[in-house]
Amino acid sequence: MSESLTSENGRTVLRMRRRLAHPPDKVWRALTDPAELAHWYPALVEVDLRLDGRIAFTFPDGEDDFVEDPDHTGVIRAYDPPRLLEFTWGSEIQRWEVTPTDDGCELSLTSTYDDRASSASLTSGWILCLDALDKALGGDSVPREHYSVLHEHFVKVYGLDRPEVLADGTLRFERQLTGPKDDVWARLAGGAEVVTGDLPPGGFVAEGIEPGPVAEVEQPVRLVYPAGDGSVTWTLRDGNGGARLVLTQTGAGAEHEAAWHDLIESLASESVTRT
Repeated sequence: MSESLTSENGRTVLRMRRRLAHPPDKVWRALTDPAELAHWYPALVEVDLRLDGRIAFTFPDGEDDFVEDPDHTGVIRAYDPPRLLEFTWGSEIQRWEVTPTDDGCELSLTSTYDDRASSASLTSGWILCLDALDKALGGDSVPREHYSVLHEHFVKVYGLDRPEVLADGTLRFERQLTGPKDDVWARLAGGAEVVTGDLPPGGFVAEGIEPGPVAEVEQPVRLVYPAGDGSVTWTLRDGNGGARLVLTQTGAGAEHEAAWHDLIESLASESVTRT
């Protein structure tokens, strides 16, 4: 298995390759037949299998997307059986290629999308999906680490734990976590209710920060308090595989980059050990 992450034309591109000890025609059927896709693909698929054909995705246990208005439809952009299938899923583009090898074939995925912070989740999820594909075809995939362990590995590989420093000096972290937002908030708050006008619980404060009283709070999604000549804002929402955390500090935020990084990574580590 190989994975790489790049940026092209302002979009994120994930490339993955997997060698399979199965003939290309068998893998092609698993890639294009909805009955076969049901054994390994992350959604149920309805497809008009032709160039410009419509494709639709549904989740058997209900909605499974953190986008406020998700688009679970697409269109086939390239179709060359049994070698190439490319289609859209909302704004995402998935390109699947099957290449014969001496002992089977190589299956390649190129996924193009906008939400770079989800890349560790997507990579980990596809690894587990391709394990399921190999098993469904009669293969003997090596057991993988738990999803959360894979996720944190790729966060580090892709550098998704690093913040952005905006032109005005604002420090901004966007971090996908593997625990649900209610649990993440509870850990940050130490199980206490957060009240406007009180000092924020210690879990929301990095080392070296002198917080003022909570200015805004909406549990479990938003907390704002003053710090120095700026403010700290925490937001949590449902993300891809767990809570999506966005933390910003205006003012002298860049001075506290290391402290915020350590706090967030400690929080992420707790999510791994508890899931």
